[in-house]
Amino acid sequence: MLEAESKHSGQHTDANPHVSASLSSITDQTITGSRVPCVPLARAKHSHYQSLTDVDGDLIINLLQEVEAQDPTPDKWITMTSSGSALVRPLGPSEFAFYPASKDGLGDMFLHLAFRAPKSHLRPTRILHAWAVLRNRHPLLSCTVVLVPGDTATARGTPSFSFTPPTSTKAALDDARDALYFRHESKDDLILNYMNGPRTLSDSHLSYLVISTPGTTSTTDEYEQGEGEYDLLMCAPHFTGDGTSLHQCTHDLLALLALRVSDGDLLRLLDLDTPWDTRLPPAFETRCAVPSGRWARAAAKVNFLQVADREIGGHKFTRHQRAPAHTVFVERVYSEAETRVMLKRCKEHGVTVNHAIEAVCAVAWSRVVEARNPNQNESRDAFKDPIMLYTAINLRPHLRPFHSASASASSSPAPSSHDQTTYWFLALTYFTLVLPAFPPASPAAFWLRAQSAKAQTHRVVHSRFLVARALEMAAVRAARARGSPLPTQALSQLLETSQTTSTKTQVRRDPAPSAALLGLSLIGNLDATYDRAAYPGFTLHGVTTASRQKAGGALLLVHTFGGRLWVQLFYDENGFGVGVGVGEDGQGGEMRRFWEEVGRGLEEFLLGVGV
Repeated sequence: MLEAESKHSGQHTDANPHVSASLSSITDQTITGSRVPCVPLARAKHSHYQSLTDVDGDLIINLLQEVEAQDPTPDKWITMTSSGSALVRPLGPSEFAFYPASKDGLGDMFLHLAFRAPKSHLRPTRILHAWAVLRNRHPLLSCTVVLVPGDTATARGTPSFSFTPPTSTKAALDDARDALYFRHESKDDLILNYMNGPRTLSDSHLSYLVISTPGTTSTTDEYEQGEGEYDLLMCAPHFTGDGTSLHQCTHDLLALLALRVSDGDLLRLLDLDTPWDTRLPPAFETRCAVPSGRWARAAAKVNFLQVADREIGGHKFTRHQRAPAHTVFVERVYSEAETRVMLKRCKEHGVTVNHAIEAVCAVAWSRVVEARNPNQNESRDAFKDPIMLYTAINLRPHLRPFHSASASASSSPAPSSHDQTTYWFLALTYFTLVLPAFPPASPAAFWLRAQSAKAQTHRVVHSRFLVARALEMAAVRAARARGSPLPTQALSQLLETSQTTSTKTQVRRDPAPSAALLGLSLIGNLDATYDRAAYPGFTLHGVTTASRQKAGGALLLVHTFGGRLWVQLFYDENGFGVGVGVGEDGQGGEMRRFWEEVGRGLEEFLLGVGV
């Protein structure tokens, strides 16, 4: 569900020799109007340059020109006269960044939920009605992707969402029925077939729901009583949403199924009258509040470049594609008692379990490296560069209220029901964490690293530049996906260009490495999303989310659910080096050793086993 983005580079425009500014003075301060803040910024130890002070202001002018040249992200759904009543909107930058790879299934998300429920609530007709209601509330689930001619986004046209509103209850049910399947597969079969089999989503089929009854040979009868065990699988491509979308939608589905109403009354929740543009989301970039002044926007762009320039990591898994990619997953589930101990220890040290697990991952890798380099001198050299991890931020709290075209046309526009009823849209950005690579000398040293992870995360999440950086990153990722020139050069390239004729040019160091070891999906406490009181009689066993990966891909996911901590790792078992310390088969090799060390670190530092 995440994609590594480590360095940002692009094109340069002609410079203006009449303006100068101090680039290194731009930090996380308020940026309004046209005033550029001037507060010294602590530079990373591995900066590409010995000094960034007194940079020629040509850079600022170049960035101002780039700012003014950027096209706004489309925010309106329009009716295509050539397609009858279809509503169409081009994909936004973040959406498009995922789109090309999705042609091969990369990034296609899934959520699996195992649960027990009364059979009377899981009748096929009732499931169909509840699924139709959800697709009615969140019409992006029913969209297709079409190529609209007349633009240069791709050689064939602009990829755009297209939605044809249902004109009757029957049409809404037909749409839901085409995206609903009943099967008899186990959790492992559902997940691994989805991850490794042929792609089951497409531009004309952007979502579907599977209800499986493992161990049986027939679907729940319409009149059957008692309780049954069920496996739910909900699937959608990443450019339509994110983990928040999947989890909230699954919760809402269970709540609809548990309502004390008849199947017919459940179907009456369909709303075919409210204007559809109040339920169809714009690209999230259009809802981001950013500085409007030219200088302020240029300052935000410089901050983005500075952050990218400090993404330093010299560690990565050994990739060796021994056979076609085959994703597997492993998980550790800790009891409620163990989880309480872990949470208590984290609280005592002033961090969350997410911060601690980030530190655990770094320590786990350091121990893999240490085992690989038993010679002390070799180990010292192997640890000279830090470890870089990457993860995502949910931007929903930073979005402005959405106003539909229908509301905007009125004399007094008011927020539509969008923010209350539709959560099916993508709203993520990414950031990196840098931690020491050498093994900690003591538990106290470990907790200092967890506190460092917390401090780094706090600086990103609470930065006044967060939203502006998210927009810059979206533009860069979209340009990469298109194969277009990047909208902004890397800081080092811009400095070299702007200082070509300057006497203040500093001696350039060799570029610092910028490799991310691993992506982390830190989902948090899912018990806040799955409100069990909304579906009494249902017992939820466990939940798993991930997305289809490329060859050599790996993703570690962490969440609490049912009062228990879940740590899950998805990786290509044929894509990594054999490494050391594994079984004779060597499958997974280095990755499997890393997973063993993650478990050891969790027991040692969070549970206090053996301390």
